Amino acid sequence: MNRKTFLLLIVMIGLIISSPACGLAGSAASSAPTLPIDPITISDDLTSIDLCKAIPQEDIETVMGVKLVQAPTRFTYRNAEGTSGCFYEGPTDSDRERHFGYVVLTPLDVYDNQPLFQNADVSGIGDGAYFNNGSDARQLWVKIDNKVAFVIAFGDVAKEAGAKAIAELMVAAIK
Repeated sequence: MNRKTFLLLIVMIGLIISSPACGLAGSAASSAPTLPIDPITISDDLTSIDLCKAIPQEDIETVMGVKLVQAPTRFTYRNAEGTSGCFYEGPTDSDRERHFGYVVLTPLDVYDNQPLFQNADVSGIGDGAYFNNGSDARQLWVKIDNKVAFVIAFGDVAKEAGAKAIAELMVAAIK
């Protein structure tokens, strides 16, 4: 192999590695949501809030790294009363990894009474935040103004950086 062919091969390998499809260099920049969440007014009735309308689907797809296979659907957290959220269904990969996510507003007692497993405090988001291994995914729990909390999760592959980015947009949107 001559020097010119070798250099061309090195450049081509670099382009392949840095492509978003490869999931290496391009993946960090592409996983950050860019659209703001519509303002969310907190009232005594969280169930009246439609997070599916407030949170841009494009932001969720960006974090998940896949297109949704169906429209976002309203969702309650484990049938806990007074919760209101949105569930996002992505495709199932050939290796059987199921892409999904959810964002749910909850009363403070749901935040305070989570069974903790491999939890880790998170600073700089809301009045208190922590990651926790939930029964279905790694979850980010956030408390705001001692009046409401929310949970964000992505699975089968945890997306902690994406959950934090969505959480920051949520905190900015909540009034």
